[in-house]
Formats: sequence, structure tokens, C-alpha cells
Amino acid sequence: MSQTEDYDLVVIGAGPAGESAASLAAVFGHSVLVVERAAPGGVVTTTGGAPTKTLREAALALTGFHHRDVYGLPDAPVGQVVLRQIRERARDVCTTLQRATETKLRSRGIEYLSAQARLAPGRKVVVTANDGSFERAITGRKIVIATGSRPFRPASVPFEDPDVFDSDKFFEVDRRPMPRNLLIVGGGAIGVEFATLFAAVGVDVTLMQKGEQLVPTMDDEIADLLREALDGLGVHVVLGESPRRISRVNGLLVVERETGDTMAPEAVLYAVGRSVNTEVLGLDEVGIDTGPRGAIVVDDHFRTSAPDMYAVGDVIAPTLASIAMEQGRAAVCHAFGITLKDHVHPLPVSAVYGMPEVAGAGLTEEACQEQGIAYEVGRCRFDEIPRGVISGRTEGLLKLVFGQEDRKLLGVHAIADMASELVGMGQAVLHFGGSIDTFIDLTLNTPTYTMAYKVATADGLMRLARRHGPAFLASFQSNKLA
Repeated sequence: MSQTEDYDLVVIGAGPAGESAASLAAVFGHSVLVVERAAPGGVVTTTGGAPTKTLREAALALTGFHHRDVYGLPDAPVGQVVLRQIRERARDVCTTLQRATETKLRSRGIEYLSAQARLAPGRKVVVTANDGSFERAITGRKIVIATGSRPFRPASVPFEDPDVFDSDKFFEVDRRPMPRNLLIVGGGAIGVEFATLFAAVGVDVTLMQKGEQLVPTMDDEIADLLREALDGLGVHVVLGESPRRISRVNGLLVVERETGDTMAPEAVLYAVGRSVNTEVLGLDEVGIDTGPRGAIVVDDHFRTSAPDMYAVGDVIAPTLASIAMEQGRAAVCHAFGITLKDHVHPLPVSAVYGMPEVAGAGLTEEACQEQGIAYEVGRCRFDEIPRGVISGRTEGLLKLVFGQEDRKLLGVHAIADMASELVGMGQAVLHFGGSIDTFIDLTLNTPTYTMAYKVATADGLMRLARRHGPAFLASFQSNKLA
């Protein structure tokens, strides 16, 4: 680190939000310091994001998971060796991405410091080396807080038990025997992803969700299909319930259910919610207001209640890495008067990287109903397209939600092995306010999964014709992309 004490921008946190903020400021010639107490890249390169997605890919590759039924292959025995290889692959990817993140920052002229940070009056950031070897006060003309979040750990859950995990603790355990049965508490993205991973390596998994639907941010139909897919993997899904108590009884891990019944899994993975990382930042000392569970309160430009201090990413509300990155860029643009980006697009997006994936962008059917929007849907099941039949993954579904009057695309939702990739085309059309006629005009390669857009559009038009008559379609003036 140089001896410079003053920077145009000090970013606390090197996750996706912090990295994006720092990089954009550097591109426009500002001096930038990034302070990160843990690994470069934040949660995305340590315990979430890339690691969990790597676990998925490694499990698919090492177990032949998707090919067993397609090619009539017998179930291959999966043991501790395979689980260790899966973990090692995830660790290798994490290390590579962490090095790449730090290298990228430094290549852009950004100074990077592995240290603890706390705020002080006068736009000061006090940085303390993780080993205690130094402490310095740095001044930032602007400061961005992007310290992220960690798994929520309620006091009622005995995480001190060696067989009770959160998603972070999972990556700390290397040589323990693979559990024969596992209870996962939480039916959001993390819970579903780990449920499919462990099911793929032969663990008997129960997934318990307090709500009445898995991944509640998703379209209801897609969520129902996800539950069916989990059932097909052998995952026992329990909805509308959470554990009453988790404890040790006569040496056994015992979970008491709300029904009064008990179960005795070999391990429990608790994956319900996130907690913000703000405790040691000294927010009170500089007058930064916080809301429920310590989240930092910001305005539409991501400004905190303290002058020249911004907050982005999970510290304001747990969100996707892609959204956090856009928040970081928008905050820096406002801070330095850069006209490149003045807001984060409000389009709802979500993805869960299970087996299969589920993903969506825009409005769901349920949201349209709540808002009183006259809508129609078009569907393509993957047994209708050659690529789906070739791959053997015929249970996939692409669903388009669009306006009845103008055929404007309102939402795109999918369940498929590549759902997170597939919704990208629909998301682009949503961003530019296009209609489903866009997919009529496009000539798409075949056999590809993107051909599902044409089939889903044809299905939607047929539904409109049945509802209003063919003349309704003929009189419509297509709302095409410019």
C-alpha cells in the first residue's frame, strides 16, 4: 500500500458491489482504495455464488446425474471420495476467482488492502491490519459501504453442534463422513441448491420450508414444477412448517417438528435468511441510520444519512450479485456526477441454481393478478422442441407472460437445466419494452433451447385467438423493438 492518506473513493468490501463501484470510479480517473477484511470477491468467491454453482457443476460431472435415466445407466455408487472431489473443485474455483478479483483491481490502478475498516467523523476510514501490524486513518472524498451479509443464525439453533451447519460452515468441513440423511431448513435459493446437490450424491434429504411455496419470489407454476422435480430426485419436501427445536438427545441429533413428531437426521443445514455485516463499522459514530436487522437505510441514489457516504448490496437488503453490481455503479455515478448510469433497472430478476435451475424476470402471473393487468401466457414444454428431446430433459418449461391488448412481454419464467441462461433473451426484450412479436420476427438456430421462445409465442397467440377470436390478432399493430 502506498503512503497516500487521501483518496477520491474508499470502498469497504470487495464483493461484486464494491468491485463494480471501485472499477467504474477508476475508469473515470478517480483514485480508489478498496478495503476487504476477508477474501477478494466477497461471498461470491467464498461461500456463495461461484462456489455453490461449482458444487452443482461438479456434482453433475462426477455423478453422471442427468445421464442415468436418459441412457439407462445404473446408479453409480457415490461416496466420501466424490464429495471430497466436489469440495476440492469448488475450493479451486474460489481461489482462482479471488486471485482474479485482486489482480483485476490492481490492474486498474486501484489500491487493495486486506484489513478491517471502521468509519470515523470527517469522512475518515480507520484501517487496521488483520494481523494487527498497523492502523491508519484514510480520508475518502466519497465512501461506499459494501460489506455484504452472512447466513442468519438465530439463537434458538445450536450451531455449536458439529452436525448443525449454515451454508458458510459447510465449506469449512472437509473430512467428515457424508451424512446418510440430512434436514435442510429453508426453501429459498440456498436450501434448494444444497438439497439437489446432496440428493445427487446419494444423501436422503428432507427440505423444510415455513411458507407454502418453495422459492417464493418465483412464479407459482414454476415453483410447483420445482417441487415435483425435487420429489423426482427423492427429496422429501415439507411445506408450511419449521423446526420447533433442534437438540441432542442421548447423543442423537433430534429435531422436534411443529406437529409434535420428531426426526433424527445425521445433520441439519439451516438456510433461512441473511444478516448484514455492519457491526464493526461504527455506523453510529458517523450518523448512519439503520433499519430492520441492522440494514443501512439509503435513498434512491444509495446515499446514507451521512454526507458523502453510500451503501450498496446486501448491507441495504440481501439481493442478487448482479443487482448489487448495478447498485455500486449507480452509487459511484451519483457520487462523482458521472452520467453513465443514474438508476438500477427495477425489473425483478431471480435465479436458483438447483438441478434443475429455475429463473425468472419481470412480472409473474400472480403479480399481474394483484395489479389488475389483463394478461395471457404462452408455454413451451421441452418435449416440444428437438433440443429438449435430444438432451432427454423434456420436463423443462419456458413460460411467457404478456399483455392481452398489446402483446407486450411482461415476464419470462423457466425451469430447466439452463434456465438462468435461457431467460436472458426474454429479459432483454423486457428491458426494451418489446412484445412477444419479437420472437416471431427472429430467426433462431435449431436445435437450440432458444427455439422455445417461438413455440411459447405461438402457444400464447393461440390462447389469445381462443379468448378473443382471430380478428383480434389481425387488428393488432405489433409493438416491435426499434
